[in-house]
Amino acid sequence: MSVYQINKLLYRTDNDPDFRRRILADPAAVLDEFALTAEEREALTAGAVGKLYQMGVHTFLLNHLYRYELFGVNRDNYLARIREGMPYDPRFEQGNLPVQRFVK
Repeated sequence: MSVYQINKLLYRTDNDPDFRRRILADPAAVLDEFALTAEEREALTAGAVGKLYQMGVHTFLLNHLYRYELFGVNRDNYLARIREGMPYDPRFEQGNLPVQRFVK
């Protein structure tokens, strides 16, 4: 597993405007630049936030998926997607999960 590669991809998306433009324009080509397993690539392209979280992707970096609306993830579906495939956690109902909010 290459969780480091996913973390690096998300970090660069936030910190490198040229990279961000490229991933928004042609995500498949950009993913080819990273040493990802088939499972990781599928989780990214499906916008499977919960699966990425379970794989060990840093929670702060996961927020960049919805901040830049990557792979179909946006503000409206981020919480639902992070819950998918995860065991029940009472913090979901209490609204106490760490989620970074950005205003467009």
